[in-house]
Amino acid sequence: MAHDYLSDQMFLETEQEQDFSRMSYEFTSQLFQSLRQFDLDQYKTLTSSDYAKLVTPYIGGDFEVLKLYMAVHAADCTRFVTFSGVPKMITENLKKQAFVQITKARTQKELVDIIEQLFKDLMKAHEKYGIGAYSQTIRRAVEYIQSRRFQPLSAGDVARHLHVERTSLSKRFHRETGQTITDYIHTMKMDAAEEMIHSRNYSLLEVSDLLGYSSYNYFCKVYKKYKHCAPSDPY
Repeated sequence: MAHDYLSDQMFLETEQEQDFSRMSYEFTSQLFQSLRQFDLDQYKTLTSSDYAKLVTPYIGGDFEVLKLYMAVHAADCTRFVTFSGVPKMITENLKKQAFVQITKARTQKELVDIIEQLFKDLMKAHEKYGIGAYSQTIRRAVEYIQSRRFQPLSAGDVARHLHVERTSLSKRFHRETGQTITDYIHTMKMDAAEEMIHSRNYSLLEVSDLLGYSSYNYFCKVYKKYKHCAPSDPY
């Protein structure tokens, strides 16, 4: 009978639990410290193979337990990156993708590759969306944009949600992020559009509708502006 090794709590009581918790804490703390200091070069030196070498001696050769430990570590890493300022919606999505891949893994190498890719994706997310250095107002604005990316959204909507004057918010947003609110909104939406298109689970018209664009032609225009190609172009 198949067992659910990746339950919501991802918790397993074993005699190695204390040793694993200590190692996971030390490793993810190193990652978090790098992100807090925005030291992406140091972040790049942290690899999943380093983690695998630490964990393997403690799992007694049980592959399903190794999968569980890798899932716990994936959750630790995404949590620390969230603490660094990357919107939770992004990190949670990356974590869920990793969990799905972990459940399907058949070899230790596959697990190592999955965690390696998760690190790379988290690094890209931090480089692109990290908001740890933003003011509280702009952080709230970014988080609101993220949470509403599948709905119609404008700069005015963001200002009203935060109960601030639009012009003042726009100037502050541009000063801190280097982008206008409108550009940021479209960037978020086009990143989501690209992911959905590549998944092949949605038609282009469905992608346009799901992202809150009332006009398919306008969606195509925006996509081409931010992705430098038409949404129908092969990838």
